[in-house]
Amino acid sequence: MQENFNNQTAAFPQWAGFHHIALVTPDLDETIRFYEQVLGMQAGPVFAAAGRRGRHCFIRPGNVETWGIHFFETADARIFQSIDELKRLAEQPSSDAIYGFLPGALQHIAFSLPSEADGLALRSKLEQLGVVTTAIYDQGRIRNFIFTDNNGIQLEAAWPKPGHGPQQRS
Repeated sequence: MQENFNNQTAAFPQWAGFHHIALVTPDLDETIRFYEQVLGMQAGPVFAAAGRRGRHCFIRPGNVETWGIHFFETADARIFQSIDELKRLAEQPSSDAIYGFLPGALQHIAFSLPSEADGLALRSKLEQLGVVTTAIYDQGRIRNFIFTDNNGIQLEAAWPKPGHGPQQRS
């Protein structure tokens, strides 16, 4: 199969970014509450369960072209991030554990913020609400921190350092 990739002559499509990311949650109402009331994102309508799919909705992270995160409710959803691990990271910000991987395929979802002020304000709000956050990390052209949502999904808030706009990735 690999040789078929190497001999490809067809033009590549013009990608426009992600359409959405699909995730599961054991409690859709609590997930909507977290993303709307804690993070200030916009939840769309809740669609009724049909067939083997539970209730579901899209949550948009701001005024963007993407449909955002598509959460499906399923009672047996299993999320891998341990809040205890995140607390250890918060207590030891220079730990190499920040570079470890979580079990499963999904590692984290990173949301973009426009500025340092927005990042600091979000971190302060999360801490006031009792949401555990890591230290703020300097990653070269960006700064970021990590926290979890109500399901234990690891989220990242990232913003450009002054002089490094969102299009400057390297």
